[in-house]
Amino acid sequence: MKANFLHNKTKLVIQAALLVLIITLLVIGAFNKAHTTDFEAYCPFGGIMSLGSKLWMGTMSCAMSENQLFMGIMLVIGVILFGKLFCGYLCPIGTVTEWLNKLFARFNISIVLKGKVDRILRLGKYVLLFFTAYFTITSSELWCKKFDPYFASVTGFGTDTVLWAGILTILVVVVGSVFIRFFWCKYVCPLSALSNIFTNILISAPIVIIYLIIRLIGWDMHIIWLILALCLSGAITEIFRYKFYSIPLLRVTVNHDHCTSCGLCAKACPQGIDVYEYDKVTHPDCTLCMDCVKECDEDESIGLNQSKKTWIPPVILGGLIILGVILANNFSFKTLTERWGNYETLQNVKSIELKDMRSVKCYGSSKSLYLKLRRIPGIVGVDTWASDHRVHIFYNADKLSDIDVKKAVFTPSKYILQKFGDTPSDLLEIFEIPVNGLWDVYDNYDLVRMLMKNPDIVGLKTDFGEPVLAEIYVVKGSVTPAELIDIIEQKSYTRIIKGEEVEVKVDFSCEGKGRKLGEINYPDFRKDFFAAYNQEFNNYQNYNLADLKVLEIDFPDAESTLARRELRYFTSHVSEYDGVVRLQTVFTDRPVLRIYFDPKQVSAEQVEAKLTSPKLKVFQSNGDIIERDNVLKFAGEVRINNAQ
Repeated sequence: MKANFLHNKTKLVIQAALLVLIITLLVIGAFNKAHTTDFEAYCPFGGIMSLGSKLWMGTMSCAMSENQLFMGIMLVIGVILFGKLFCGYLCPIGTVTEWLNKLFARFNISIVLKGKVDRILRLGKYVLLFFTAYFTITSSELWCKKFDPYFASVTGFGTDTVLWAGILTILVVVVGSVFIRFFWCKYVCPLSALSNIFTNILISAPIVIIYLIIRLIGWDMHIIWLILALCLSGAITEIFRYKFYSIPLLRVTVNHDHCTSCGLCAKACPQGIDVYEYDKVTHPDCTLCMDCVKECDEDESIGLNQSKKTWIPPVILGGLIILGVILANNFSFKTLTERWGNYETLQNVKSIELKDMRSVKCYGSSKSLYLKLRRIPGIVGVDTWASDHRVHIFYNADKLSDIDVKKAVFTPSKYILQKFGDTPSDLLEIFEIPVNGLWDVYDNYDLVRMLMKNPDIVGLKTDFGEPVLAEIYVVKGSVTPAELIDIIEQKSYTRIIKGEEVEVKVDFSCEGKGRKLGEINYPDFRKDFFAAYNQEFNNYQNYNLADLKVLEIDFPDAESTLARRELRYFTSHVSEYDGVVRLQTVFTDRPVLRIYFDPKQVSAEQVEAKLTSPKLKVFQSNGDIIERDNVLKFAGEVRINNAQ
């Protein structure tokens, strides 16, 4: 490969502009923690995988939106009709790979694999595509996020990335690019494999048609067989034939009446293709980047369909992107669609739309909402759009009103904002203020952060209403309703994100002037707001309380998020003894942990020993036992009481 960065300025400008945009957004995010960028907003691979899960399961993958889906569709159309344009011009991993190849070509350490080794290694990307497509399409979760080097890089190994897999793929991209020409793209990249399958349309299309016919005649053939057939057909065609059964409208062509076989085109080709050996370049790695055409000095020797119009591929690519954006802005796809009960036979089904449901942000949260709604009598269906946090709920209008539905969906919440002395003299006033824009749990979090800035505001409770009713608990005589309204109606507030102060915009408004509901002492407030934990196990229901004892110990951290998360593991830990049957946290005059046990089967000393075990023994549903550190801290003396 000729190590000349500037001979194809059009491609260079496109590639550089995209990398500059990504780097700029990363820098902005580093200095402005309030700024969030969706780096997969136009990911065509995620869009294609999401389309697959939509067709198979009826649900979109993760938080995939119309943008990704239509970018994926445009990629498919582009690959079938023109070629692998995305790979040649827009793929950021492809760009980094090409630039590293060109850089190290100067030192003559970047080689092009050929022969049997090259062909065998090409199977790798189809294997990875098979597992990626299968797990994504059958779960509606983007499996590629676990290892995608681009996603891992721009998100800083975000929560969806498996750390070792992300590090490994980044190393493959970087190290592979140094020593082997386009190692990632040729041998590992699942999008490259998918593009090749669509390029091989004269084989792939009949496979899809046969699969659909089999499904239509009533044979419930699983999607895995279609994925396997497509991956095998692509791999076999590429490995053994080294070109595809395709119908592209564009090809790099060589006129051997004018070609001198000087080899400049082959040296310029990023993929290492010996262009001058072809009449029409049918090599599986050609991306129509036009490097070979621009490098050739012989008139009418190498061209795009025998012309020198090298601007055509990037213009077509730009047109496909614009078309995809237009379609995405005019069509919407549901993340999840579910109907249940007697929806089909009901005569009076109505629907209600809920907007700005920020907690509905992906397939998983949509599924959680569906499971919640399914338990509510009279609700018979739900559609969600995670990309714009919108929900349609279908209900039996003979049983429910839209107010009933909203009330059923709404989750009342309690938040302790400040903690201080528990003496009865600490009186709190309770003010009720109707608040517009306070519906979703993320709205609650915003309001909590705003109120917490005043040390005299102690608690927040929300209850259903239109608008939502916010009960705010304050130290008596310290804050007036008017001052609370001023806090709530701020247009923004500041919070600390990753050690830096950022501004968060909000849009709350209050109705009326608020009213005082009454007063409460602080210990009673703590007891009312205490988030209790209670788990029964080991056939607790078969015991008489009179036969049980209770081990009780102070648990100061019972309300912390960490403690509540660890309690489920601690519950499994104490359940090892058949005689331990229940674990709960309660607030008496302070937070305490209670463990119910049968003294005939297990002693109090054995139960107490579980409290101080350095490791928790966690029993999993598959029979495995794992250990984890015991981070729970208790205080005071253990007390043994009769169960009541």
